[in-house]
Amino acid sequence: DLGWAEGPVWVESLNALLFSDLSVDKVYRWDESSGLIDYLFPSGHAPDDKGSAWRGSNGLAIDNNGNLVLAQQGSRRLARMLSPLDKPLPHYEVLSSHYEGKMINSPNDLVVHPGGDIYFTDPPYGLEGFEKNPAIELDFFGVFRVTQNNELIVVSRELEKPNGIALSNDLSTLYVSNSEDNIAQIIAIELDSQGNAKNARLFFDAGALVSDGPGSTDGLTVHPSDFLFVSIPNGLAILSPKGKLLGKMALGQVTNVTLDHTQSYLYITSPTRLLRLKLNEFH
Repeated sequence: DLGWAEGPVWVESLNALLFSDLSVDKVYRWDESSGLIDYLFPSGHAPDDKGSAWRGSNGLAIDNNGNLVLAQQGSRRLARMLSPLDKPLPHYEVLSSHYEGKMINSPNDLVVHPGGDIYFTDPPYGLEGFEKNPAIELDFFGVFRVTQNNELIVVSRELEKPNGIALSNDLSTLYVSNSEDNIAQIIAIELDSQGNAKNARLFFDAGALVSDGPGSTDGLTVHPSDFLFVSIPNGLAILSPKGKLLGKMALGQVTNVTLDHTQSYLYITSPTRLLRLKLNEFH
């Protein structure tokens, strides 16, 4: 009975999962003892904005200082919650909202580099009418990098609809989903030792799976073994470190995935459900 669940992140200090529900502008918390409880509202826009439906946060992450960072697609910005994780309040510091004087589109998903920079995707999915929305100011849907000095750098402007995002364990590769209509791909962007983008290549093409059911290549996460769990049309897939499809599960539309801190469970969001999958050890 969720409206549109997205952006799960495991928080070790809380021993709990946080995830967004875009439809009600909330972040929920789930743990074994308490089950599902409200955590943060409003999550996707400033509290004094008018209206809240479908303006909620999307992707969530914990930065290197233990703060919650939110892709606030309602306010079209990347923001950091100013209160502690155990005492959440809707007070935010804006990390990024404009590129070269133009408002960004609607931040969707993000990943924090151990060096402190934050990579995020910026499709039009939080805007009414998507790419047809007249409020769009940029002429591309980009992948961006926010430095610790809040400088906003373009990583890629070549993808039609950049969506999910994840880093490889050795930090040499940034994986980005491309979910344009009838295009379901994961792109691998090579990074140098400073985190700057170099070459990009097709890592996995799920185009042949588009007819399987709803959804696309959306959220993804990298296991410590370097295998990837990725959302695909009509479910979830596991890929080898070289991008080979090893298996898939038909779950309907999957929006995003994350691991807990022990890598024992994979948490999966679909539009209306939160799922959990117990993992066996594998190498």
